[in-house]
Amino acid sequence: MRHQSRSYAVQALYQSEMLQSKSMLHCDRFLEQLETTDETKQFARELIDGTLTFRKQIDRSLRRNLDRWKLNRLNFVVRNILRLAVFEMCYHKQSSHQVVINEAIELCKDFVDDSSHGLVNSVLQKLYDEIQNPEKASSEKPDKNTAVSSESKSLEETDRKSTRLNSSHVRTSRMPSS
Repeated sequence: MRHQSRSYAVQALYQSEMLQSKSMLHCDRFLEQLETTDETKQFARELIDGTLTFRKQIDRSLRRNLDRWKLNRLNFVVRNILRLAVFEMCYHKQSSHQVVINEAIELCKDFVDDSSHGLVNSVLQKLYDEIQNPEKASSEKPDKNTAVSSESKSLEETDRKSTRLNSSHVRTSRMPSS
């Protein structure tokens, strides 16, 4: 029942994004057309409503945890699978993180190609680790100013070494030959 609800939620979130709407109106119409139990529809509706409600915060969390990817460059379906899973892990904590991650992987296998589940697994595990240990996550990510200043120091050090090497080369070349 829950897997089916998640599947319906991903479809509704996809539709919502394609229509560029954060309204539950389209999602409710979609759910009404389904021939399934009220319990399945209700759980799907909770997932959809929560994901749409917290979408801004969810997207911020995803951006922090996507390595070498931009959220808007992800496939629509993958992006919405990730959003749904982040909502469940962060706001709708009825299932363990292992179940949520596994369900997201299964949804990738159902709706997308087999290669996307690795990305989904990696991003969600990283997000879960960040949730469990926020101090470590924030200390691992230097802010832009720190990164720039350490990079500048490194460049300055390299420049000094290079200058010393060049000046020693110049001195040795000026020595008279015997």
